[in-house]
Amino acid sequence: MRVSVVVPTFNAGAQITALLDAMRAQESAPPHEIIAIDSGSKDDTRQRVLDGGARFVELNQCFNHGLARDAGIAAASGELVFITVQDAVPASTDCLARFAKHFDDPRVAGVSSRQIPPPDGPAELQIKAALDLRDREPVARVSLADHPDYANYSAEERVELYRFDNVGAMLRRSVWEQIPYGPCDYAEDLVWAKHALEAGHTVVRDFTAPIVHAHRRSFAYEFRRGLLDARVMDELFSYRYSLTRKLNRVAMLAKPSATRGSRIEALKTYSAHALARMAYSAYRTGLKPLGLGTDTFNRFTGGI
Repeated sequence: MRVSVVVPTFNAGAQITALLDAMRAQESAPPHEIIAIDSGSKDDTRQRVLDGGARFVELNQCFNHGLARDAGIAAASGELVFITVQDAVPASTDCLARFAKHFDDPRVAGVSSRQIPPPDGPAELQIKAALDLRDREPVARVSLADHPDYANYSAEERVELYRFDNVGAMLRRSVWEQIPYGPCDYAEDLVWAKHALEAGHTVVRDFTAPIVHAHRRSFAYEFRRGLLDARVMDELFSYRYSLTRKLNRVAMLAKPSATRGSRIEALKTYSAHALARMAYSAYRTGLKPLGLGTDTFNRFTGGI
């Protein structure tokens, strides 16, 4: 089956060149085409995309995580579509092949992997990468046929089934035609996985084909992102984060391998997320029931 690659772009700079090079270096299942769906870049992204042998498609609407990906997939011709982001690269040259092999099973609608930071990446992402592998199978197949009590699952149990990551995900186009992402400002990957599973399809998580992706962001950005994440997960899935889990991650910073600098950096991020979740809890129980603060909340978390 032919594989198309779709990547949303905006002022990608040299990052898109690195991604295109990594995609062209894929063995066994190289992409049939690469499509950049762009949201009005003002730098040299267009030229870099064209020089890299990819297609440049302008998004003729305001950026939306779900709709941008739908537009990119609609422009693609492959039976399989690999979705990624402009500042990520596969960790190996057989990444696409590992994803594609799962679609030999006609029940599989989508495959995703996990993110790993580069060796010098942020400490909190190193911890997350380690936790992703702890007590989990390297390859997991999820089908609601294997969960007859799904209707009685808690929000946490359901979200665990929906785990799907668009930083590195492959979709069967024929399933996407029936279940597009649709308008979604955040967590569009989890929403898609939920709909696919509830439609009777199988979703695979293959952690043997990780994607290298990392950001170092300010405390303010992490706080805003934490607020948005807490609100969306609550509104879409009735899921509320446990501060205990975050404290468990903080405890991992006590390991000798963590340097002083990385500990401080990780604690900054964890503190921003913890404060954001407490702030959202106060908003949800105080202002939100009164219909107050919604516009301010939306403006504050816009652009994430």
